[in-house]
Amino acid sequence: MPDTKLTIRAFLEHLRKYGAVYLIGIAACLFGTELLWTVTTPAVPAEQAVIIYLAGSYSNPEALEGIAEEMLTQGKKFDPKLKTVEFQSIPYYEPDMDYSGPMVLMAKLSVGEGDAFLASKTVMDQLVAGGALLPLDGPVEEGWMNDCPLEPYYADYTDEETGEKFTFLAGLKIDTLEALSEMGAFYNEGSTLAVAANGTNRDTTLYCLEILVHSLQSLNAAP
Repeated sequence: MPDTKLTIRAFLEHLRKYGAVYLIGIAACLFGTELLWTVTTPAVPAEQAVIIYLAGSYSNPEALEGIAEEMLTQGKKFDPKLKTVEFQSIPYYEPDMDYSGPMVLMAKLSVGEGDAFLASKTVMDQLVAGGALLPLDGPVEEGWMNDCPLEPYYADYTDEETGEKFTFLAGLKIDTLEALSEMGAFYNEGSTLAVAANGTNRDTTLYCLEILVHSLQSLNAAP
């Protein structure tokens, strides 16, 4: 009759022989649980979310989580249907150095994802060329960001179908919002705040962006 008595030595020998199998099984269970959570978690409808892309050579959305919570709290007072405010990163380098950034950016724009951008100069050039930005002339004339003095960013655009050329207010320069760099969230120098032309909740996005700029200016002023 085989010896079936459990001893420490036998247990350790069993782990030595089959430990890898257990590790693979545990990893598979964890992966399956994560996948199931991702698939079954209901997505927030686009019209109930404000997503701001940090598009540049460096970004860290986690540094802005506190401001995102404040934007959501204040934003709900303006739009009770608002459920989430998120900052998401799109790593974007010079086109001749990396092709993934432009591809990811265009893919998200093509399916209507995202409401606004903190964009580097390179990203702004692509957004303008692709006609992806909301002209901000109207909102600014109506008082948007009047108490948040940021330098305007004008851009030239040519309609490919008609050949018509015009200049529009494409965004607001964020060079003065040094808190972005100081908290390690985004390189603000030479970058711009812009709004997506195909956003689904434009008014709420504009309102939340005012809260963002106010919050960053308050951090700038802090001793």
